[in-house]
Amino acid sequence: MHIEETTETWEYDGSFYGFLTIIYHAFKKRVFPEIIVTSDNAIENLFASHWIATDEVLAQRIQARLTERLRKENWQFIIDGFYCSLRDKERCLLDAVKISLTTDSLLTNHLGHPSILALQNALNALFSEVHALTGFIRFEYVGDSLYSTIAPKHFSLPYLCPHFAKRYPKETLIIYDETHRLLGIIENGQIKFIENSAPPTFDSNETEQGIQENWRFFLKAVTIEERKNERAQLSHLPKRYRGHMVDFQ
Repeated sequence: MHIEETTETWEYDGSFYGFLTIIYHAFKKRVFPEIIVTSDNAIENLFASHWIATDEVLAQRIQARLTERLRKENWQFIIDGFYCSLRDKERCLLDAVKISLTTDSLLTNHLGHPSILALQNALNALFSEVHALTGFIRFEYVGDSLYSTIAPKHFSLPYLCPHFAKRYPKETLIIYDETHRLLGIIENGQIKFIENSAPPTFDSNETEQGIQENWRFFLKAVTIEERKNERAQLSHLPKRYRGHMVDFQ
């Protein structure tokens, strides 16, 4: 499959359907742009860009076609790759799609390709953060629900919610990602998301405040000052996770 590399810059709205529209135009024209930017980071680009408008109907067709043609593991790798935090990820993902269309082997067998290696490293960072948050996230009672705020580096919330949906199938949980302004709501094991959301506000819960105060008192009581090891603590619990943990407030 011959694809011409150009010096063009393409711009899109940053959505997954928008990226699927990019895939359509790239393979139809057999042209890969040098740079792909979103509306959010276009200002960083010094060169004129060509706007690719999102076509949801077309994107759905491309999604169905890729789901059918690509190996299941490779298609999932591409979906996950779209949600990782990697500069120029869209350009790397075009390479991943091209490789997947020309071979039935796993993309992870192609780590010698710079784009696949970059995506794999970014995915390792994403899934590592998700794993860490399953243990570091702290919930508090707001009415009959459990609520937490997180500030992840990566787009972790969609990968985090299934863990808690399975762990608390009868509860209502609300998790707000302040980095990406994404609100996740879990009710009876069902998950939904609200994008571009402001943080929810709740009335103060005296019972919850009492629970938190008792927890802090307990932690202080069991702490042996002479055995405190800040370096060991940082290796197990980095400071960036502590901002929303009642243990450190």
